[in-house]
Amino acid sequence: MDYAEEKQQEIEILQSIYPDEFKFINGAADHFKIKLVLETESENRHSLLLTVKYPETYPDVEPVLEVSLPEADDEDYEYEEESEEEVSSDDDMDETKHVIIAETIFFDDADLVFLNDKLIEEASYNVGMPAVFALTSTLKDEAERLFQEKLDAANQRYDDELMEREREEQKKFLGTKVTVESFNTWKAKFNAEMKLEEVEQQRLQALHKGRMTGKEIFERGLGGDED
Repeated sequence: MDYAEEKQQEIEILQSIYPDEFKFINGAADHFKIKLVLETESENRHSLLLTVKYPETYPDVEPVLEVSLPEADDEDYEYEEESEEEVSSDDDMDETKHVIIAETIFFDDADLVFLNDKLIEEASYNVGMPAVFALTSTLKDEAERLFQEKLDAANQRYDDELMEREREEQKKFLGTKVTVESFNTWKAKFNAEMKLEEVEQQRLQALHKGRMTGKEIFERGLGGDED
């Protein structure tokens, strides 16, 4: 196999597919990078950078791969500033604003490690044939799928938090829920209070030796002005 020819042919194909995204690194013919713009629901232009280095006997061995985030000061690419949504911290605004969850999703270091491992695994299945284009397609698909998973999880968290806030608000307008336990507690307390009142009545009667108290006379309407 003519390794140099295999590499050159693959590079020409990649340059035709990615005319603006393909860049050689330090002028080396076997070391290059490709910027992949992802299709997501976010208005931010999310992208990844795939760096490839050909070993001497590629494609009979795997290429050296690295997945990273493009740097803002990378002179090889035009940097498009990502839009940012202004989010008010005011509680009233928070209740009425439309939260665009997609604008809060970004790739972190753990995501890059995951994507890099996925790509290396895929490369191992393609030893013996030029596979960089297939690997770029795999990376793009996996990254877009990962972004969607992160977005779905964020949406679910937001919905859960919103429902919890609504439940807390509803509690303000609802009385204490009556349960068997709460009723039994109330009944025991009521019976105890009635028992104390009965004991007090007996004490007063004993104190007045069976005569009605002024309170009892008043309650029964027996009291009146004497002529």
